[in-house]
Amino acid sequence: MRSKMVGPGIEIAGFDGPVAPLIYRSPAGGMELVTASSGRLTRWDAESGRPKGNLQVPDNACTDTFELTALVLPDGRVRIAAGDERGLCLWDGVSGRLLANAVGEDQIFQVAGGVTGQGQALLVGTGVNGLHIWDPVTGAPLTPVLEHVGDAVAVTLAELRGGPSLIVTGDYEGVRRWQGDHCESSFGAKINAPHIDMLTTAYDDERPLIVGVVEEGEAVCRWDAETGQEVGPPIPVEGESVRIATATVSGRMRLFTADQDMVRQWDLLSGESLEQTFIGSNVSLVPLPDGSALLAAGTKGGKLTTHHLV
Repeated sequence: MRSKMVGPGIEIAGFDGPVAPLIYRSPAGGMELVTASSGRLTRWDAESGRPKGNLQVPDNACTDTFELTALVLPDGRVRIAAGDERGLCLWDGVSGRLLANAVGEDQIFQVAGGVTGQGQALLVGTGVNGLHIWDPVTGAPLTPVLEHVGDAVAVTLAELRGGPSLIVTGDYEGVRRWQGDHCESSFGAKINAPHIDMLTTAYDDERPLIVGVVEEGEAVCRWDAETGQEVGPPIPVEGESVRIATATVSGRMRLFTADQDMVRQWDLLSGESLEQTFIGSNVSLVPLPDGSALLAAGTKGGKLTTHHLV
């Protein structure tokens, strides 16, 4: 693999297969990047393109299914997490050391992390056997596996106004919300939606929004996380495996959809399509303190690029 500066961003080429990026701010304020490609997990400085080492890959892990998430803990430690066919995998984001492997002994489809309004750091995963909640410091389960009606495949966390937190799950019938000390109790009515493939959360000045890929990649829907009401009409997209990310750029909430090696931008609230596009089938974003954002896009052909959005 080789990296170079391209304008204000970087380009890393020479991966052996499709590239899935994860970009986030380190506790020190720098931009960190992790790439997953062909069973290899590599750490990079996202501003210079300098390699910083690899994450220790578990033996017999199904790394092609890794969807990474990053969580910066209140004490400044960093955790990188992913699920695979055997359970949760957890890494120290600074050393790359594997901290936990195959926790839960379940096929984990998606993992999300966050800190609740009570200050509790959580990792949450959707699995064949139900909803898993783990301690991100050690990877130990915080609760027994929660029984989930329907085959949950997608998960995100949402912070409501006033501090209460939700775990939001998606299955083939719709979106469900969970609340409690460890988000273990149902909250509100099920949100009816067909075949949820992926979920994320966004925030405007008035409310938290749940954003989900529905209809097997044919559309993206938005819902008010507190009321469950749909926000605007579905945004039509194309592709069998649509990936999404959100970020506020210059005060405007944007949705990014990656499908068929094209990353498109949308106004998240109005659904208006924005003109600028990027090459990539996977996308990750991190907001910056000045109101801009840094986007990382990975292609099916083994290349990654970053772009500064203003």
